[in-house]
Amino acid sequence: MTLSPSGSDAVVTGHPGRAWSIMLIGGVLGWISGQSWSVDRGFGEAFSLFMAFGTLAVIAAPAQMTAGRAARPVWVAVAGTIGITVPWFFDLAIELGGDGVWLPTLLVLVLGFAVTYGVATVTRVAMHRFEDW
Repeated sequence: MTLSPSGSDAVVTGHPGRAWSIMLIGGVLGWISGQSWSVDRGFGEAFSLFMAFGTLAVIAAPAQMTAGRAARPVWVAVAGTIGITVPWFFDLAIELGGDGVWLPTLLVLVLGFAVTYGVATVTRVAMHRFEDW
């Protein structure tokens, strides 16, 4: 390893555990932001979902940066999916009385994984592409 004014050649590995924690909390924050713009306030279901998954996407990029270039985006996506799906499932179970919970929960699970995986993958590619920039 060298350290000079023009740069260093130290290998940076990142912190995948911290990224996992960020995404678990980020998923819960996504659920909270979706609930704060709930249908009861007159904004509609689509806007509530946009706020929830938008928050999840915004948190996925810094989580992948924290994890490092070598970390796999799939694990960031799994953490984000768990973080948003678990509170959403229990909220739906209470709201709907346990009936008709599985289909909306499956939709949240698939969308949560797709959004988080997409953003984490794009972030990882950008980190590789601009590493020497």
